[in-house]
Amino acid sequence: MKKMSENKSLTAVVALIAVFVMITLYASVPRRSDKEVKHVSMIVYGDDADRWANMREGAYLVCSEKNAKLNLLTTLAEDDPDEQMEIIEREVADGTDALIIAPSASREIKEYIDSVKLKIPVVYLETLENASPVDISIAVDDYMMGHELGESLVLEESEIVTVAVLSGNTDRDSVRLREEGFRDAIDGQVGKIIDWSGISTGTARDIKTYIQKEIVSEATDVIVSFDNQTTDALLDALSNLNQTCKIYAVSTSDHAVYDLYNGEIRILEFPDEFSMGYLAAMYALDPDYAKGRYSHNRIEYRSVRKENMYSEENQTLLFPSVD
Repeated sequence: MKKMSENKSLTAVVALIAVFVMITLYASVPRRSDKEVKHVSMIVYGDDADRWANMREGAYLVCSEKNAKLNLLTTLAEDDPDEQMEIIEREVADGTDALIIAPSASREIKEYIDSVKLKIPVVYLETLENASPVDISIAVDDYMMGHELGESLVLEESEIVTVAVLSGNTDRDSVRLREEGFRDAIDGQVGKIIDWSGISTGTARDIKTYIQKEIVSEATDVIVSFDNQTTDALLDALSNLNQTCKIYAVSTSDHAVYDLYNGEIRILEFPDEFSMGYLAAMYALDPDYAKGRYSHNRIEYRSVRKENMYSEENQTLLFPSVD
């Protein structure tokens, strides 16, 4: 009887050890999350990924909260819709769950997306003048931003000032509307308007060369630009010529912020791209919730000058950070 009792005790001990080992092994085996990981493709124009840092950080914050992976894809050219369409086609074929697109050319990209009839959410990071009620476009009021830039110029400058307007990348509705708003605001309010509209499709070097030729060929008091690429090219052209000029611009580039601090830019209209990226990702990953929660939200923009660029509000806008 004693031996049988000892055998039972030994069996019980062995069984407990076996159970403990099984639990330990089970706990150590990596298991897939019950929540599916979604993939979001953020497709932008131009090969400078840093230019999109603010939007990317805003979108990444949402993706990290919602167990999604964000993939930022750039193009070789700033203004090649065909290249952008190829990337979109590839991402869809690879099974992406949502697209966030900054169109290099508004009409061409919109028509392409409409033609392929995608079954996944598509969010545009640009103004779309020909948007349908079902399109999701995350953008500032570009017309009013340009108009405010023009109003600021009228207040700052004399009535006889000569203003050179740089027209570039107007295939994007956002840039075209900014210029339209600006021209409406200064119409009849300045001495002379010079149209520098010869910017052709090309590299940043091509644009800079064109601007340099215009600067040396015709005198102007103020130069105005409406997008990152053109503003950066303008700043580089002035630097190469060792000249200064009053600049009024719409841009979010680091180059523009740096030259705002140095006094090269008089007023910089700066849209809140961090919020644009955040809202775009919300609509891409949870469109029903986003429509109910954010449908009335408007993307902010600010007129920033050197004197107020380090105010609490402007510092948050110009230098966003994510913990």
